[in-house]
Amino acid sequence: MKRILSFILIIAVVANISSCRKKELAGISSYEQLGIGAYVTLSKTTNLIIDYANLNTTTVSITVKEYGKPLDKIKIYVTAGAATANRSTWKLVKEVAYPTPNTDIDLNVKATEIAAALGIPPTSLVTGQSYTLYNQLITKDGGVWDLSNTLGEFSGNPNYNMALTWTTVVVCPYLPASIGGVGNTVKFRVLQDDWADYSPGDLVDVTVGATGVTFPMMWLTAPARPVVVAVAAATGAATVADQNYGDYLNYGITNIFCKSSGTNNWLFSCTGTITLTLNHHVGTTNYGTYLFRLIKV
Repeated sequence: MKRILSFILIIAVVANISSCRKKELAGISSYEQLGIGAYVTLSKTTNLIIDYANLNTTTVSITVKEYGKPLDKIKIYVTAGAATANRSTWKLVKEVAYPTPNTDIDLNVKATEIAAALGIPPTSLVTGQSYTLYNQLITKDGGVWDLSNTLGEFSGNPNYNMALTWTTVVVCPYLPASIGGVGNTVKFRVLQDDWADYSPGDLVDVTVGATGVTFPMMWLTAPARPVVVAVAAATGAATVADQNYGDYLNYGITNIFCKSSGTNNWLFSCTGTITLTLNHHVGTTNYGTYLFRLIKV
């Protein structure tokens, strides 16, 4: 498995690059070195799910708190798909005043508001599609701070807990008949495999069940052990319990496990897509977390 080889090589060279990396980070490690700016930190995630069955009432919501210069207001924008720093593609959803300094504020966005910003009826929101919301911060002195003018080293660093963007997804219920029917084994085409057992276009067998699906051979191990994916009937949210999926004998690795991680795990029968974020590990050795995306043939 290619990612295992990468993991081994990283361990071998990390001692040589650590001192250089420290020097690189030294110049960006201090927020104060860049002058005073503004961002918001994430205090709480309430809901990131748009329920397609209740488009007129469903709302996504997070709670944030200002950091840096005092805020006057937050402008919320949206795009379909992944985040982009290109402001010209952002569509304004609404403005929210920031009335009380240094306190939490709830950001609530209705599905109907997202649709209106995109210039489409709510029913044209795509099931299985993610939508990125952008928090643009307007400070009391007129400054503007958002993803487009904040260094990626900061906006993507978990130590800062920034909430410059947040992602919602439109869900649909799990209907086994829509992807082949209970008991049948169907083909799914690989769209993305960051674990690198497969290339885009490769076909993988998936057996349909009443409460989820089973991969008879999720990964290219020998032997291969089946991996079960449980799916929530109402939303299509997928869960992979910690499971032993086989051996990579070429790498001297046996009994390797995978399990779902984070919130980006879905099986949408309405679009025939599977998205899994899986952590791979053997005992206390963690090989990392990687995205696996497929679509029904």
